[in-house]
Amino acid sequence: MLSNTHFSMAVHLLCALAWNDGKVVGSEMLARSVGTNPSFLRGLIGDLRKAGLVDTKQGKGGGSTLARPANSITLHDVYLATETAPVLKSHVPDCGSICPVARGMESLLNQVNNRLESTLAAELKQTTVADLVAEHID
Repeated sequence: MLSNTHFSMAVHLLCALAWNDGKVVGSEMLARSVGTNPSFLRGLIGDLRKAGLVDTKQGKGGGSTLARPANSITLHDVYLATETAPVLKSHVPDCGSICPVARGMESLLNQVNNRLESTLAAELKQTTVADLVAEHID
């Protein structure tokens, strides 16, 4: 589940942009807030830009802003922008095995994964970046 920190860093970044309320925020400042290097963060910002969650301005005085209101960006939007692997990581069994357990495992795990993805999506759609800022940031 959420096998890397991209999701949590993206949520942090989007909350920082929402808290800055339309001001252009540079990657150096965002990197200090998130606790990572600016180069890595720029890659993450690129993913969020492709997903339509942030706008960027290059050059002197450049940086990032939210591409749309914080109350319209759900955690599910962030999840889709940052996670590419299924929720449940599993090994690839030998489907040609003589073992009936091995032959059925891929189908079984796919079904579990589909239910997990559905449940996760429903939960993440309930919370927006604006909710997080309002509830947790002074």
